[in-house]
Amino acid sequence: MILLEVNNRIIEETLALKFENAAAGNKPEAVEVTFADFDGVLYHISNPNGDKTKVMVSISLKFYKELQAHGADELLKRVYGSFLVNPESGYNVSLLYDLENLPASKDSIVHQAGMLKRNCFASVFEKYFQFQEEGKEGENRAVIHYRDDETM
Repeated sequence: MILLEVNNRIIEETLALKFENAAAGNKPEAVEVTFADFDGVLYHISNPNGDKTKVMVSISLKFYKELQAHGADELLKRVYGSFLVNPESGYNVSLLYDLENLPASKDSIVHQAGMLKRNCFASVFEKYFQFQEEGKEGENRAVIHYRDDETM
C-alpha cells in the first residue's frame, strides 16, 4: 500500500528549516531543489536572483489552464495573499517568502505552502460544491486532463 499525503513534505521540511534558521539568526544558505511528485507535477524551491534571504516555491501543472477556468487564480490569491507572486518562468504558480520578515504564524504558513497542489485543485471542488448547495443543475461538467491518459 502507498500512503499518499495531501501535503508536500519536501516543501514543508525545507521551508520549516529555512524559517527556523532565520528565526535563530543564522546566516541564510542557498537552496536549489527541483523535484516531481507521483503525478508528474514539478516543483522548484530556490532563492530568486541568488538572494538567500528570499525563498521561492513554484509549481508546474500541465493542466493548470483548465484549473484557471474554474477559479484557481482567485482561490490561490485568497489563500496565499501577498506570498503569491508572478510565476517564475516554466511554472504556473510561485510563492515568495522573505526570511528577513517572517510571519508570526510560521507553522501555518509552512503547512499552507505544502498544500500548494491541493489548493490549485480546490477551486474546481469549491465551485461544484457551491452549485450543489444552491441546487443548480445543468452546469457544464469540469473535466481536468490530470494525466496524459486520465481525466478527472
